[in-house]
Amino acid sequence: MSPVLLNDDVSESVVGIAGRFIKDTTLEREQIFEEGKGLVKDSDSMRSSPSAIFLIILNNHRLIYVKETRDAPSKESFRSTLLSFLRDKHKEYIDAEYERLSAAREEDPNAVRVTKKDLHETTPRPTLELIPLTSEDSIEEFVRKYNILKTIEISLSDRNDENDNDPFFEAMQKRKDAIGSTKTLVKHNNSKGLDKDEAISEIAEATEQGNQNVKLSGIDYEGDILRGNNENFQLRKPLKDLSSRPANAANDLYESFVGLVESGLVKIPESSQKAKVIVKSLAQRFFK
Repeated sequence: MSPVLLNDDVSESVVGIAGRFIKDTTLEREQIFEEGKGLVKDSDSMRSSPSAIFLIILNNHRLIYVKETRDAPSKESFRSTLLSFLRDKHKEYIDAEYERLSAAREEDPNAVRVTKKDLHETTPRPTLELIPLTSEDSIEEFVRKYNILKTIEISLSDRNDENDNDPFFEAMQKRKDAIGSTKTLVKHNNSKGLDKDEAISEIAEATEQGNQNVKLSGIDYEGDILRGNNENFQLRKPLKDLSSRPANAANDLYESFVGLVESGLVKIPESSQKAKVIVKSLAQRFFK
């Protein structure tokens, strides 16, 4: 895992973190099927290390995740591993800061006493959520599978330093933040069926920047219950001749992402001034 400079534009440097995520495991078997014998006890094991290349674009908090093998670790495995790493680093920071402030108070009894609870309030424990980016074509393809679309549930997620381009969801996010809500939902429900054309448009607006989770429920044309979420209509793009070295692959991944943005398939918010300052300092630290 290493920092990569993706664009050194005068107005805004673009910095990412590229790396390889490996799931080192052992596959075990207890039996096999043989023609004429049926199931036969046969224990064996084999090491396996499926992998994926990832690029995290720090300016807009977007993740590009490329599976290198058929059984590559899932994005959820990546999320849980990354979150564990972030929380370990957070604990290290809190402990170090507590020791520093305690030592300062020993030298100066008049210094304000700070507890670890105080430090957790000023620097909260990190959380991490991965929300797949979607395409309107994929959304329409999935919604058209419904004979009766009964429920749409849109869950507003905590954001980084960014705004929603859609005024409705931007207003809802501001209300969520202002009231201190940890979970805010927009839910449409009609047992006789929601308008699918309007549903496609609203889901596209809700998911185009990757800030909202969507859940769908209804009945398909076979009469079976059909449920879906962002995973079912996430944006995918095949990549050819990608370098096996993550740092080298990063530029191709970023160029592919920029192409999706320029074509309108992906919407990204303008980086906040705070984010620009942080990324610029990282670019100067690692690449100047």
